[in-house]
Amino acid sequence: YNCPFMRTLLNFLLIFLMVPAQLSAQGLPEGLFIGARAPDFRGIDQFGRTIHLREQAKKNPVVLVFYRGNWCPHCMRLLTRIQDSFPFFTQKSVSIIAISPESEESLAKTMEKTKAGFSLLRDTGLFIAKKYDLAYVVSENQLTRYRNGGIDLNKINAPNPPLLSVPTVFIIGKDYTITYRFFDPEHKKRINVNDILT
Repeated sequence: YNCPFMRTLLNFLLIFLMVPAQLSAQGLPEGLFIGARAPDFRGIDQFGRTIHLREQAKKNPVVLVFYRGNWCPHCMRLLTRIQDSFPFFTQKSVSIIAISPESEESLAKTMEKTKAGFSLLRDTGLFIAKKYDLAYVVSENQLTRYRNGGIDLNKINAPNPPLLSVPTVFIIGKDYTITYRFFDPEHKKRINVNDILT
């Protein structure tokens, strides 16, 4: 082992073995699990109201929806269906907060498309999504594919970097713990609104 060649070889093998673990760690996030304490946050919604998760959850259960943006038809479909069922959530005294990395202009388009009567929050720097282990970096190849399809994430999410969050729904109880989650990196799969109500 005192041989320089052997030391170099051992160092190379250690680095080689560590690379797969590092690549795995850079994959998609896993999201917080049921039973985890929901990280607190504050934000201003589209109506100019200050939304404080802890204050909301203290009063009522909270449905927390992370969506990608108004350019995502699956996201808009889910938010629209939630809005269509909004009276049922109100009857159950449930608060709804939807969060995305959209710019102010893009958030206005989401409001226009969904007519959301619940809170929509801009996640500056994906601060909230990172707390919930949902944020990931969009690859250059994917950014190019989006741009070719007329979706410029740098513009849509400005001044946020080209990050997205895995579309996820959490239900948070009055003790600030996550009591339910729908998490699927396959962005076309979405929860049924009836399941959220149930």
